[in-house]
Amino acid sequence: MKRFLRFVAILIALLAFVALLVAVAGMTLQINELSTQVDELAQRVQRLEEANTGRAVPAPEPPSMTPTPSPTASSSSTPPPAPTSTPTRTPTASGPTPTPTLTNTPGPSPTSAPTSTSTATSAPTASPTPGPTTAPTATRTPRPTRTATSAPTATHTPEPDPYFTVNTGLVNVRTGPGNTYPIIGTVAQRERFDISARNPANSLRATWLQFCCVNEQSGWVYAPLLIVSHELSAIPVATDIPAVPTATATPVPPTATNTPIPPTAAPVPPTATASSSGGSSGGNLGGITIVSENRCSHYNADDYSYPQSVEPQIIAQQGGRIYSPYTGRYFANRGETDIEHIVARSEAHDSGLCAADNNTRRAFARDLLNLTLASPSVNRHQKVDKDVAQWLPALNPCWYVNQVVMVKRKYNLSMDRAEATAAERVLAGCSSTAMQFTDPGSAPAPPPTATPPPASGAGGNCDSNPLGCYDDNGNGRITCAEAERHGIAPVPRSHPAYQYMRDGDSDGVVCE
Repeated sequence: MKRFLRFVAILIALLAFVALLVAVAGMTLQINELSTQVDELAQRVQRLEEANTGRAVPAPEPPSMTPTPSPTASSSSTPPPAPTSTPTRTPTASGPTPTPTLTNTPGPSPTSAPTSTSTATSAPTASPTPGPTTAPTATRTPRPTRTATSAPTATHTPEPDPYFTVNTGLVNVRTGPGNTYPIIGTVAQRERFDISARNPANSLRATWLQFCCVNEQSGWVYAPLLIVSHELSAIPVATDIPAVPTATATPVPPTATNTPIPPTAAPVPPTATASSSGGSSGGNLGGITIVSENRCSHYNADDYSYPQSVEPQIIAQQGGRIYSPYTGRYFANRGETDIEHIVARSEAHDSGLCAADNNTRRAFARDLLNLTLASPSVNRHQKVDKDVAQWLPALNPCWYVNQVVMVKRKYNLSMDRAEATAAERVLAGCSSTAMQFTDPGSAPAPPPTATPPPASGAGGNCDSNPLGCYDDNGNGRITCAEAERHGIAPVPRSHPAYQYMRDGDSDGVVCE
């Protein structure tokens, strides 16, 4: 067994040695083949070099060289000698990468000329030897200079002339800017006319616009009933305004002061006679135009801004009292109150200030004639932007309606028919329009001199003024205790007192 194993080992060793010899022989053959290929490549390179060397290279003619005189007839010229420098290429083991080594032989001087001899073997001594072609030097191209192009001259486009479009029904056209001028015709809704001028703007007169033409006559229309293409302040003021007709002239309303109305102030006299207005039809209430509300431009509360600094002036106007005439409540400090606009800003906007400029709107928002104090619950949740047909205070309704009439007359604001009817009804029962003050600490009660407007329904005045009936403490809210005291609990959603109560479970019934 040992002999067999020894024999196998010797046999394996022999086989390994034979394999090694075969591998060495294969490598030798490959090396020889590579060497042969390298020699062939070297020969090819040499043949290429010889061919390139034998190729004639024309010598460049110097631009300033003087002409060379021709040799004599007896002389024979020999061809120019071969270049003294030839590029050599050294093949490398990795491949035939020719690297020519160039030797520059200086050419002849520009003043030298070939020398002629009588022997046939003479040749010009100054024969330019062509040198290597010099690679062109990259010339940096300068960046083009940006030429400033002058801005095109703005072509002035003429602004279109102002125009208006009728925004509501039929609108009367008058001979002058006011209700006292005769009517000469009407313009219909959506009709468009160019505006030629406007009346001078001031706090006692509304804006009227002049245009041409109705029945071949220039006329005037009331701006709040129109949609105007331009700001009214940009429209030129008319210089040919006709005089107010004396037969129907309305006296200029007195300028309202910022002091409280004295107890002896007379109420605004209601008028039951209907007359034509700046709108399609209607009457007036102390010189107030009766026409439907119209929002002739977008309402923005920022146009009616007012500072908080007016609040001390309101308190001074009320005799130093931090007091709400709507509920008869006295407040401990100014932080408990809201500044209240008697004629709400948005309601005034829809009644004519939509056609006024921003200065007039800000003057309206800061005018003490239109300012008082109220609790936030009354100002923000009850009165809001309602007019006298939609809301009346529990106390001082005569004072409130009279203030509304004075403010609307001062700024030439209109009333709609329902508002005018409610105002006439309230003022007809008033013996005084002065602000009434309750005793501090006592429950507010309606003043004996004012007759509230009648209301329909079984509840009488309580249906239209539930706070006056059920809000015993004058805080602008009705509690369940107050509802039970007056025998109206539980209060359903349909009851007029419900809107002033808190429905905790939102089931439509309070104090169940």
